[in-house]
Amino acid sequence: MRESKERLLWLLLIGIWAFNKMDFFLTLEALEKGFVEANPLVDSMIGTHEFPLVKLVLIPLVLFLIWRLRHKIGERLLVYVWVPFISYFSLMVYFRMIIFR
Repeated sequence: MRESKERLLWLLLIGIWAFNKMDFFLTLEALEKGFVEANPLVDSMIGTHEFPLVKLVLIPLVLFLIWRLRHKIGERLLVYVWVPFISYFSLMVYFRMIIFR
């Protein structure tokens, strides 16, 4: 993978990490305001020790593993990483426009 593509991958992974962390805290705040978690997998973890463990420990570890394996996965990884980045970005826009206006 070329250096410019690695830099972009690094920035996308950092963005996913930041969005994931923001999602954790914004989800808790939205739930306090009476909103309901739309993701059934996450909903089953709300209020348990699993929720912060997954969001604040497991996801960053997976992102680190992806970074470490980037050369084995190849350039297609850059395409795959755009999907969660755009998804999280859209979720942040949703939080801002709908829940926290």
